[in-house]
Parts: sequence; C-alpha cells; structure tokens
Amino acid sequence: MFLSLFGSFSQLAIAPSIVALQDPPVYRGKLPSFLLYTYFSPPSENSAKPRVAFYVFSSFLSSITLLPKFFRRKDIMALELFTPNGFFDPSLVGFTIVNSYSIKGRSNNTSSVPPDLIFPVLSGPVFTLGDLNIHHRTADPLRAFEEEELAISIPYFDRATDLSFSLLNSAGVYTRFSMSLVGTLGVIDLPFACPLLAPYFSE
Repeated sequence: MFLSLFGSFSQLAIAPSIVALQDPPVYRGKLPSFLLYTYFSPPSENSAKPRVAFYVFSSFLSSITLLPKFFRRKDIMALELFTPNGFFDPSLVGFTIVNSYSIKGRSNNTSSVPPDLIFPVLSGPVFTLGDLNIHHRTADPLRAFEEEELAISIPYFDRATDLSFSLLNSAGVYTRFSMSLVGTLGVIDLPFACPLLAPYFSE
C-alpha cells in the first residue's frame, strides 16, 4: 500500500511536500525509503517500532527550517516548520504539524493518545491529524453509534471545540474501508486546523 502511494506521486503535476503516515511498515527496525523523500520518526528504543512518520519532499526540505518534536512515545510526533517567505501568505512564517496514531486504551472508555497531546496549546498555528480510531457524529453523521464509541470520542471533540480547532473532513466521507465484505466503514482518520490555519483550508 505504501509503495503504491508513493508511486502514485509520479502521476501528479506537483508531488506532496509532506506525507504523514500512521502505523507505517517497518523492516528490521527501519522505515522504507522513497526516492526524493526524507523521513522523520520517533527515535527507536527497546526495539519498539515507530507508529507515526513524516516523509518530506527533498526540494521542500531545502527551502525551509524543520525541527522534529518528540514526546518520548512512538505514537505521536510533530514537525515545527519555518520559512521567512511564509507558507500560505507572507505573514505565516511558521506552523506545527502534529501526527498521531491512537488506538483503544487500557480501559474501555479511553484511547491511547490523550486529547491534550493531539490538541496542544501552542502560541503558534497548529495543524493536527492522525489515524485516531474514534467515531463521532461530527465526522460520521449517518453512523449508528454505540455508547462506548461516543464515550471515547467526546473528550477529543470537546477539546477541539474548546480550542476552536476546525475539523477538515467532509462529513460522512469514509476514510476506512474494510478488506472484507462484512467489515465496517468508518471515518477514523481526522485532520484539524487551529483558528490561525483553518482559513487556508477548503477541506
């Protein structure tokens, strides 16, 4: 899947500058390499594989200053990006991208990456995304929800609302497709933009 993803970029007029992956493939402790991309992932410790990674296009990397930020865990990391020329307009010289992979926590009503890490309180603009594996009416209004699903997702959407993050998904457009005929479709891959960034995104 990941090989076909990066292979598809050759068909595009402009290759993506940054690709954020969750649960990437790891072989002998290393992530795969892709031509023209440099990857960043949480440091490897105790042979635990990284659960998130960023791949940054080389020409884009040469035009910016990039600072990876780690959280002493494998399932979340961030990139702080800077350029004197501005990213979307000259006034926006820096922003942070948070990438997370969250799964069901140790108790039934929790998820592994807490809301305060996914939605940090920072002085600058923040774009946060990930395979959060949570279900909520805002993202998937046609779904029949179980109480446990809502109990897990509500703290995340409440924090996003409190910090005025905007969900960028088109409501009801699935992001998870089961490999079997009996699997459940879902909207579990979620991107959010803080108020300073939201005006630059249409979806």
